[in-house]
This record gives sequence, structure tokens and C-alpha cells, in this order.
Amino acid sequence: MLLIKVAGNFQQELGCDFILVIDTEGLKAPEMAKLEDSYQHDNELATLVTGLSDITIVNMAMENATEMKDVLQIVVHAFLRMEKIGKKNNCQFVHQNVSDVSAHEQNMRDRKHLLEQLNEMTKVAANMEKKCKEMNFSDIMDYDLEKHNWYIPALWHGLSPMAPVNLGYSQKVYELKKYLFEFLKDCSQERTPKDIPQFLEWVRSLWNAVKHENFIFSFRNSLVDEAYNQLSVKYAEWEWGFRKEIPFWVSEKETFIQNQPPDKLDPNLSIRLKSEAQEKLRQEAEKILNHLQQYFESGAANLHLIEKYKEDFRRSANSLRNELESYSFSKWQEAIHIKKGQHKTDSVLSEYKRKIEEKVDGLLNHCRKSNCKLNNDELEKELENMWRETLSELSLIPLQRRNIFEDVEF
Repeated sequence: MLLIKVAGNFQQELGCDFILVIDTEGLKAPEMAKLEDSYQHDNELATLVTGLSDITIVNMAMENATEMKDVLQIVVHAFLRMEKIGKKNNCQFVHQNVSDVSAHEQNMRDRKHLLEQLNEMTKVAANMEKKCKEMNFSDIMDYDLEKHNWYIPALWHGLSPMAPVNLGYSQKVYELKKYLFEFLKDCSQERTPKDIPQFLEWVRSLWNAVKHENFIFSFRNSLVDEAYNQLSVKYAEWEWGFRKEIPFWVSEKETFIQNQPPDKLDPNLSIRLKSEAQEKLRQEAEKILNHLQQYFESGAANLHLIEKYKEDFRRSANSLRNELESYSFSKWQEAIHIKKGQHKTDSVLSEYKRKIEEKVDGLLNHCRKSNCKLNNDELEKELENMWRETLSELSLIPLQRRNIFEDVEF
């Protein structure tokens, strides 16, 4: 919180001596995400700050737009729960890092979509709170679709520190600042600004209201968790069925390959197996996607809260398919490689055995013709010579030297 002193000659116009600026210092911050109560912390803080302020500036940077809508939903709900908030705040949406200077006109559709979402949030909250009349976001907060949206380009043209400063940034910030001061002038005419004791009392009473309604700040999160966990349990069953089915199929194909003669291990076999594997994987992945679609159409509790996670589960199913595709391809290719190696080894061994048998027969014939009777030592010596000569004649194929680091990296 920062007190900014208003210059003496300007105090009369604004009707106040100080402007109090409150910065939440990053709702939905990545540093807070790992804390279990970060959701509740953000929602309580947003409600308190919005309740204290005459003007609420919501920073809608592209990376946190969805999270900010979640926070706004809780704020709206909290204001409905707290019987009397005492005033109607002004809400300004600032869209950061917008590249086009004509973004305000071009993003009219997005602004309408944002307002529709905020209105929908308000209606849902009002229904849950049994409010008899139909309510919109503008009933809770002072918001104008045309006036209260600001599109501010990036500060730099390109990458800092060498990039020049974007003049459009300064112009848009100046326009926003000018509008805020004009708004404060109008506010001071409608209602008297609070003095310090009044503000402290307002902080105290608002904080008590927030703390007494603390369950509201985590209820939506717990509903999301419960719905998400139920879907996760179902998905785990579907995934296990997929993972169980493919190894059985691969095992059958490995047995089939082991029983093939050498002339059948041609490229056509690989193409046929690849085609079969892709069809099998497609069918199993389709089953998961159908289960997922049926689950979201089943009418289970709070499915609307996890609708945005549906695509994550779709991607997970496709990722699983790719993983098992890679697994099955490598398995049957390895089986073909092993079978070919076995055939090659068998043929080499048969050839070597034939040559050695010829040499042994030649040695025996030589001994018979020469009518020389060899004792054991002489026989062993002749056999050693024959074995050495035979090995020198055979074209032994040494194992190829492997570059392990390159193979692992590949």
C-alpha cells in the first residue's frame, strides 16, 4: 500500500489530500502455486482489495487472463454473500502487451465475450445465493464495456536492453492516467472521500466479513478438485485397459515373427505389421475418447467446472497412443532383427561346421593312407594344427564397434 500526496493546487479539484494505491503484488503468481492455500489466499486478497477501492484495475496480461476471470468470479460471489458491501466499485480492465494500436476497435468481440463471461459468473453466483432477481456484473461493479477497457502495447520495440522505447506505451498509459483522474474528480463530487479513521474502520469491518465468509473462497476449488479426481479415476481405468491390451497384441506378433521362415522376413512384413499396429492403436485410443465424451455427457456432478480440462485428457490419450505406438514398433522391429540374426547365425554355424568336418575327415584319411598310428599327444598336436589352419581360412566377422554415447543420445 502506498500513499501518494496530492499537490496542493490539485487537492481542491480531486477533493482529497492523498491517493492510496494498493497492489496485490501478483495474484496467481507461480511462486504461490505450490502452496496448498494459494487459491484461498488469492481470492480473499482480491475481495479485500476490491472492497477497499473506489477503482479496481484488473491486469489482463495474456498469460493470466483465465486465472483472473476465476478470481473475479469469487470476488463477485463474495460480494453477494456479504449482505451489504456499502458501495459500487468501478472496474477497469487493462490488457497488456497488445501489439496493434487499433486493438480497441478490433477487440470489441473479445470485450463482449469477457462481459458475457462476467455476467454468466454473476448469474451463477446469484442463483446459488437464491437471489430472486436476475443480476449482471454491472449490478455488482461499475463497468462500461466501451470506456473501461484499455489496450496498452509493450514498453519496448523488440528485445531490451538495446530495443528503443515504444512511444505508444507512454501515450496509452497517459490516457489511462488522465481518465482515472477525471473519474476521481467525478467521485469526489458524488461522495466524500474517507479520512484515515474511517478507512481503518472500513478495512476492519470488510476483513471481518471476508474472514466470516472464508469457506466461500475455497468452495469452488474443492468442487473442481472433486470433479477432477472422479474423472481422473475413470481415466486411469481406461488408460490401464489400453496399456494392458497393447503388450498382449505385441506378444502375439513376436510369437508370429519367431515362427516365420527366413524368406518371409521381407519389408512387406514390416509394412503389414505397422499397418495392423496403427489400426489397433487407433481403435484403442478411440475407445478412450468415446469414454471421455460419454462421461461429459453423463450429467455427473460439477462437470461444467472441469470442462476446460477435457482437452487435457484428450491430449493425454493421444500422447498415450504415440507412446504405445513407439513401444510396439520397436518391439516387433527388434523381434524381426533377432530372428534375422538367428537365421544368419545358423547359416554361419552350419558353414563353419561343414568346413571343420571336412578338415577332420581329411586328417583321418591322411592318417589311414600313411598307415601311421598316432598316439594321443601326436593326435592332439595334429588336431591343433588343423584347427589353427581352419580358423585362419574362415572369414570370421568381428562384432562392430559401437559408439555408446552417440547411440544413447540418438
